[in-house]
Amino acid sequence: MIVVDTSVYIDALFVFDEHRYKLVKNFFRIVQNEGLKVVEPEVFKIELIGQLVRRTKKDEAFKIYNSIISRVNIVNVEKLRELAFSIASETGCRAIDGYFIATAKLTNSILITNDKIMANNAKKYGIECYYLIDEFDKAIERIKAIKA
Repeated sequence: MIVVDTSVYIDALFVFDEHRYKLVKNFFRIVQNEGLKVVEPEVFKIELIGQLVRRTKKDEAFKIYNSIISRVNIVNVEKLRELAFSIASETGCRAIDGYFIATAKLTNSILITNDKIMANNAKKYGIECYYLIDEFDKAIERIKAIKA
C-alpha cells in the first residue's frame, strides 16, 4: 500500500510547473497500472476539498473530489490521533503531516510526497518515504516491487 500526500494530487491537477506535472501524471499512471492500493488519512478529504475549492468552481471541485475519494481507502482520524501526536512531538512536523506519516506507519505503507519538509520528517521518524520530485526513479522502482 501507499500513502499519497495531497501535494502530489494538486501537482497532477494543476500545472504550476510542467516538469512536476508530467512527473506526477506518470506516477499516477504507474500506480493505476500496477493496481496499487492507496490509503489516506481522513483529514486528506478536508485538505483536498480546501485546495480544490480555492482553485476551481465549487461544482467542479466536488466532481474532482468525489472522483479521487472513490479510488482511495480512508483511515479514520480516531485511529491516528495519538500516533500523529507522537510523531509531531518527535519530529516537530506540521499537524497535517503528522496524520499522513501516521497513516503510513499504521498501515505499513510507503509515503509519497512532493513536500520536502514532510519527506524529511517522515524519514526522521523511520517511515519509508519518497520525495517524488527528486526520488522519482527510486519511488517507482520501490512501488513496482510491492506487487512483485
